[in-house]
Amino acid sequence: MGVSPPYTIHRGVATMENKGRIEDIRRLGRSDLEVTSVGLGVWQWGDTSFWTFGKDFDRKDIDQVWWRNLEAGVNFIDTAEIYGKGASERIVGELLEDTEQDLVIASKLYPEKDSVEEIRKAVEGSLERLGIDYIDLYQVHWWPPKMPISGVMEELDAVVREGLVRYIGVSNFSIEQLEEAQSHLEHTEIVSNQVHYSLLHRDPETEGLVEHHRKNGIAIIAYSPLEQGILTGKFTPDGPPGGFRAKKPRFSPDGLRAVQPVLEALDEAARAHGKTMAQASLAWLLKDPNVVVIPGAKNLRQLEENVGGVDWQLTDAELASIEDAYRAYSERY
Repeated sequence: MGVSPPYTIHRGVATMENKGRIEDIRRLGRSDLEVTSVGLGVWQWGDTSFWTFGKDFDRKDIDQVWWRNLEAGVNFIDTAEIYGKGASERIVGELLEDTEQDLVIASKLYPEKDSVEEIRKAVEGSLERLGIDYIDLYQVHWWPPKMPISGVMEELDAVVREGLVRYIGVSNFSIEQLEEAQSHLEHTEIVSNQVHYSLLHRDPETEGLVEHHRKNGIAIIAYSPLEQGILTGKFTPDGPPGGFRAKKPRFSPDGLRAVQPVLEALDEAARAHGKTMAQASLAWLLKDPNVVVIPGAKNLRQLEENVGGVDWQLTDAELASIEDAYRAYSERY
């Protein structure tokens, strides 16, 4: 599919100056956790394996993001023990020491465990690095490859009873996996499933997960909602990214050429509201009240993009135009 040559994509960034605090608050499943519809994912913080912490961004950038994030009213922070091999949790913990606002802190269990003792140690390790008494939402990062799911969930049930964790979530689970995991919980229930979900990645829809979770009171936490930068318009066929993205077909020159009509439709809709493509992409996801998004932010520019994706809506005509462009794109990618 070609690109319409006359069309120029606007790549501006909306700022948060003179903007109010985020007002869109959503409940995670059947829990009492009330979070801003746009949270903050901190995979990049402290990570040098996939991301370029210490090179393209550093602790000064992270500190600026944190305080600006709180100023915007964002109250949901998502990390994991595996992010930066614990560095992400440690950075969040250090920032929490000087933070007075009440935040909802989510972390994840790296499921490469051999015993329930390792699961308990993982919970305690996250608590120590975060410097908190309990984790609001503790998620199984993906289906455990070594231990039976029964042992994992029964131990998590125990840490909830003991007050170390308030609620249990999962990540990257299919409907069948989630239901199997839930069957081993006696004193709590799974309140959320964190999955890869964006305008360009529709597996949660095609696999029935979106509808199932809506009907059963399980929140969807969407990670990579900007498709690792594609939906911001930052990459072009002549300027594809390097690093781990370079191996993915969507980030190849051909892939980036194919997605341009989707970006054009996004850009046209966004500009009608004084927004950017990234913000329109987040608004597209947030049209579903059962979805919360957790885009990452390495600097203030990215954070300001993220918070501008909330508290406004795309029109039906704009959604239809974006969908038409996506359907043509999805035939190839």
